[in-house]
Amino acid sequence: MEHAIVIGGGIAGMCAAKVLAEHCKVTLIERDTYPNEISDRRGVPQSKMFHTLLERGRRDMESIFPGLHKTLEQGHIPRATFGFNTALMSPFGWGRNFLTHIPRALFCTRGYLESTMRRLFLQDSRIDLIENATVTSLLSDEPETCTGVSYKVQGNDAAKRLNADLVVDASGASSRAGTWLKALNLEPPAEHELDPLLTYGGVMLKMKPNVEFPKHWWWTHGAFIQRMPPHDNKGAHLIRQEGDLWLLTLVAGDGFDIPKTMDDVVEFLARMRSPLVHDMLPYFEPAGELTSYRLPKNKWKYYEEWSEKLNGFIAIGASTCVFNPNQGQGMSVAAGDAVILRKCLEKTTSTKTLPTLFFKEQAKFQSNAYKLACCNDLKFATVQGKRTLGTRLFNWYRDFITAAGSVDPWVAREAAGVDMLLDPVSKLYRPWFVLRTFFAGIFLGWRQNPTRAERAAPYPPKPVELQSSKWSYVKETPGILYRFAKHHLRLT
Repeated sequence: MEHAIVIGGGIAGMCAAKVLAEHCKVTLIERDTYPNEISDRRGVPQSKMFHTLLERGRRDMESIFPGLHKTLEQGHIPRATFGFNTALMSPFGWGRNFLTHIPRALFCTRGYLESTMRRLFLQDSRIDLIENATVTSLLSDEPETCTGVSYKVQGNDAAKRLNADLVVDASGASSRAGTWLKALNLEPPAEHELDPLLTYGGVMLKMKPNVEFPKHWWWTHGAFIQRMPPHDNKGAHLIRQEGDLWLLTLVAGDGFDIPKTMDDVVEFLARMRSPLVHDMLPYFEPAGELTSYRLPKNKWKYYEEWSEKLNGFIAIGASTCVFNPNQGQGMSVAAGDAVILRKCLEKTTSTKTLPTLFFKEQAKFQSNAYKLACCNDLKFATVQGKRTLGTRLFNWYRDFITAAGSVDPWVAREAAGVDMLLDPVSKLYRPWFVLRTFFAGIFLGWRQNPTRAERAAPYPPKPVELQSSKWSYVKETPGILYRFAKHHLRLT
């Protein structure tokens, strides 16, 4: 393989191009112009919304762009953990305050992350960049083989041809691959869709001069108030970003309107289950305009089961799988796909065998994130989708894990590995995890901290110290058994 083309210059495109550049010359075709400063790209309408880089995504991006994490740290990118420095009100109320090591996510604006990646990306001499260009079709000069693309540059109606051994579609949720494939008389892969019926709104904020949070507010990196299924479709997040920026995000489902003015925002927040975000707002002033974005549908394109054959063509990231970003998986999945591509290229660079191998391995990875997103959406009554017995059981089990994790830090830490995409969903069914989860949920639930009253309180409970060593559990066991019996037998 001597030359590869990557369509799309977002996170997925840059990651794929860097991986391919380890093996051949790469040309990246981007429909926009890369900004010279820290800025959002014109073709990414959701860039002003809330974004997070999960621990799996951070590790994968660092492996592709060595030095990226250090550069982000120099920009004072916050790392947040629910219950550690960020308050979380889940459907079960306020979460426990874990003063323990749980994988944390990076919170920053999409523009800042992409700009940081671009500076490293553009230093690679093996990659050519074509900006303001739109791919119009795939080329196929040989049977069942993609041999390049046809594209047009903005302001010029003349189509240009560019040949390559491999074409990678990284153009995102707006991918036109279905149209390109039909033009080659190929039926696109089957699709699964699920509409979360969500609209996001967001506005950048800065803390007012000479203003600080009250000292007892331990949630120094922000607060989340999640929607509560099956009928509560409103949520809000106020999260620290890079520098002195904070991002207020509003979530509305089932056709509810996002506020259009700051006065409407205040009213929206006042109707939340907790007044916390509403009461934090007076400490801030706007640093940007209030914007909104209608989320696309969850979509899975079954390339791994595709009956057609097109050598020399693969799709990556949101071009194959689109998520409700409620769990912050999109950017991390895009980076994970690129790492999978790297591993596949280590096994073969044949453009005949690479697509089949890649789509198979990609599906294994993406299916975990897609299942988490769709099952969570199906908890809400207004979302129209098939609720199988398996889906209902999975959602029940996930809720049980959340409840068990509120009293057992080990369960919370292990489950966080799945949410951070470090581990597959199958980890939740491993015998020891199941036993520990049910033990915590059944036998330790009575001693939960915070209490039920604290979970429903307007503000998060105070932090608590947790014993995490094995010896501490041994020493606690007699007391636990006695207090458990006393509690359930109503002994005085």
